[in-house]
Amino acid sequence: MPKPIKIIIAGAIGFAAILVVVVIVSSMITRIPDVLPDRVRLPQQALTPEEITVTAAPQADGTLQVSERLIFDAPEGADRPILWYLGGESIGWPAGDGDVPRYAVMPRASEVSARELDTVEESTKNDPVEVAQLNVTRDDSDVDDLFYDDVGYEFANPHPPGENVMWTKGRHVVDVSYILDDVYLNVEGHELFVLPLQFPSGSNEAPSIRTVSLEAGGPIRCLPDNMEFEPDADCSGLDKHRFAEGGTRLTWQEDMTSSIGAIGFAAPDTLQTEPIPVYEHRRN
Repeated sequence: MPKPIKIIIAGAIGFAAILVVVVIVSSMITRIPDVLPDRVRLPQQALTPEEITVTAAPQADGTLQVSERLIFDAPEGADRPILWYLGGESIGWPAGDGDVPRYAVMPRASEVSARELDTVEESTKNDPVEVAQLNVTRDDSDVDDLFYDDVGYEFANPHPPGENVMWTKGRHVVDVSYILDDVYLNVEGHELFVLPLQFPSGSNEAPSIRTVSLEAGGPIRCLPDNMEFEPDADCSGLDKHRFAEGGTRLTWQEDMTSSIGAIGFAAPDTLQTEPIPVYEHRRN
């Protein structure tokens, strides 16, 4: 047999062998699930949205009293506490070129508490029926610099009688309250309360609908973290948002890609406390 023909036949056999290997490997890959059976994630449209409703009340001493109502659905076998991470939040930087600092709010939380409420018809918004006080654990063991590191909080529900999980399957309502200090700031002559949009949440999978209402002061301005400091009255960096009550109520759908980490609002006229200078962070 001529040598060229032998080369062609050998090449054809080699290509066929490679093709068989590719088919076998491909079939094996298609049989590998995207996630392990116990880690299956449902599509967001199949999950009931989590609802976070926050009320912020400025206090005479320059602190913020924050009350949150968290509504979420727990799947079968839910045994994870509610988590909250609180740390420094960038709110922009001064105009100018070169090595300019980043402005940030550095909140400190105190008097943190939480309770689960009953979902029966008799438990109303204004007259809720308490199910249990949640155990609150604070962990700052990994905090070296609050600009980069967050203080962690866990809200654990004592196992209900006869249950071996923290949250029974279905809807849960939790009220959380805390006081934030070091949040009344002077930023380039703007005197405003700054509320970080970091809230306790019950799920990392379900979409989250969030609402912030002010008991006094306002209106609400968004503080983008990726541009020069400029309070944004339109909150263009928030997805699917709307204002109500003269700009003192803001509702939006949480988006992990949002550039808004905090909102600001003017203090009520009755406040006499002086704001503190904004924290300025410079890179080392």
